[in-house]
Amino acid sequence: MRILIVDDQQDMLARIADMLAQTGHDIVLQQDSTEAMRQLQQEQFDVLITDMIMPGVGGVDIIRQIRRQNADLWIVAISGGGEELSVNTMLRISEAYGADRILYKPFRKPELLAAITRE
Repeated sequence: MRILIVDDQQDMLARIADMLAQTGHDIVLQQDSTEAMRQLQQEQFDVLITDMIMPGVGGVDIIRQIRRQNADLWIVAISGGGEELSVNTMLRISEAYGADRILYKPFRKPELLAAITRE
């Protein structure tokens, strides 16, 4: 499985990559949400894991745009909340726009592995 992980925080990208390191998946990390949008349009991925609150293009925008172009992409929205919206509100918004799973930060490896599985 090819997985694109988008988060503006380098430490979170590293943490998720560590959780998925020995699963055999092809992991692509992206800290720039605008670049992530380009990659999603030009490359093939099976799963998108995206943070909801990022500078520039936010997770809701990514989900909304990509869902219009690719109904089959499995999308996992992650968030620890922000200043303006609660984490619960942000993740429920992402679900309304087409996220298949939502995870609250911080999450553990079993939760992440369950979220990327299409069951």
